[in-house]
Amino acid sequence: MFGRKKKNKMKVSISNSDKVLSVSLPILMRQVIYDTMLMPTEDIANAMGLPPISDEVADMEEQASEQRLQRFSRLLPLIDSHADIASKIAVAAYLLEDNEIEERFMEDAETLQRLFRLVALSSSLSCVSTLFNLELIELNGANNGK
Repeated sequence: MFGRKKKNKMKVSISNSDKVLSVSLPILMRQVIYDTMLMPTEDIANAMGLPPISDEVADMEEQASEQRLQRFSRLLPLIDSHADIASKIAVAAYLLEDNEIEERFMEDAETLQRLFRLVALSSSLSCVSTLFNLELIELNGANNGK
């Protein structure tokens, strides 16, 4: 209409034995950004090429993220320790890759570990959150965080 090209709305589809789950890629990207808990979320979304949203919608996105993360809050200590271990492994692998790199970054190993930990923690949180949100995983037990 009005000579505008329709944008391809990309979707992420996952099938399991029961059904096919489909999520719009821009919606999934914004959810992942919020679930990583990195700030400023909307500046990151804009840098990723997502369309701007109102402050009211941003508040709703933040609340929805808090609800998603709350669903598996009892797993946070495990995810946190996993991110710490993964960051140490990543730094060791990175420094072993090349002896020249090791010499240059040995003093910055702690900085690298903090960076890799941030990446590991934020990606783990957003991945687990997405899996719960798509109902591909759930917590077992009497108190599952609901």
